[in-house]
Amino acid sequence: MHVTTLAQAPKTAQAVRAELPIEARVYQARWSGKESFVPVNFKAKPPRENQSIRASLGDVIYFCEWSESYNYTGFEAIGMFYGPEIIREWRGDAPANVFGRIDPAEHELLLKIGERVWREGGEGISIREAGA
Repeated sequence: MHVTTLAQAPKTAQAVRAELPIEARVYQARWSGKESFVPVNFKAKPPRENQSIRASLGDVIYFCEWSESYNYTGFEAIGMFYGPEIIREWRGDAPANVFGRIDPAEHELLLKIGERVWREGGEGISIREAGA
């Protein structure tokens, strides 16, 4: 799928690019509903920018437990929404950096993958820069 990064979150997009390629498993997000996520562990964590607790179909987010989080566990992820949702975690609403959008022409594929991961479990994913 093709993701367009948002001008409102340049530091997040830069942090993601610095970690590419990412080979991991994508899972269903338990708390946020129609979200698939990839656990990550970035060397350089981006700051809070373009944060929201609302996500739309095709939104791509970066979430981590910010330093002021209570009950810190170190969770960090890239999330992809295959439907509109409130971004949540086990403690409640979870502001995340909205840094990209998946091409609307690929929303049907995004929905198929999201539902498959939800019903059948995690599967392998490769995230890399276009053309790489």
